[in-house]
Amino acid sequence: MRNEDFYHNDFVQTGTDYASPEEVACYDERMRRFRDVESENRLVSELLELKPTDRILEIGSGTGAFSRFAATRCTEVVGVDISEVMNIYAARRADEERLENVFFRRGSFLSFDFQPGSFDGVVSSLALHHLSDVWKHVALERVAAVLKPGGILVLADVVFCPRAEENLLDYFARIVRLAPGSRSNFARHIADEFSTENWIMEGLLERAGFTIAADICQNDFMHFYKCVKNPQRE
Repeated sequence: MRNEDFYHNDFVQTGTDYASPEEVACYDERMRRFRDVESENRLVSELLELKPTDRILEIGSGTGAFSRFAATRCTEVVGVDISEVMNIYAARRADEERLENVFFRRGSFLSFDFQPGSFDGVVSSLALHHLSDVWKHVALERVAAVLKPGGILVLADVVFCPRAEENLLDYFARIVRLAPGSRSNFARHIADEFSTENWIMEGLLERAGFTIAADICQNDFMHFYKCVKNPQRE
């Protein structure tokens, strides 16, 4: 992480800070009750155009579900997350599954340290919204830098997309009823997190050097972006 006094510290825990891998295991089981994790992993893998020769970075790897999934289909996966407990849990699961090509380490959008052009693909799910739009821009430029020209970023996150005729507050009232799991948790996300609107997100991605090749939207708020690094981007 850079040491300028204006540089945002995204190691500050914004969600629940789990105390042990056992607590993470309970969280993992709870999430799978209302999220089809395997289906999501397959979708992300398809958008990523995952190949056996690929080296993949996952930012905000959490329980390591996608990283472990991808490790069975490519050369190497590196998962970074700010939570050491999450990393311990993910590594334990990888050991149980006898995966020797997936690695977990502490890191974040604004602090990972990899050589330019060292990954074929980058994946991030439900993590970028922890940053304000300014720092999303910095984060996406850093992601572009570690991708090879033509490399793919798959970004899955809450991105607001009200209909043209729809008042933004009416839109929030509508989508909060569509969210899987706890309504109160999603309402708190809308109120307190940094999810942004689609026209802003698309602009940030383009300014960072990506072409948006696909945008799959579920429930009018959950977007899966396939973003290709422009070949001329250094």
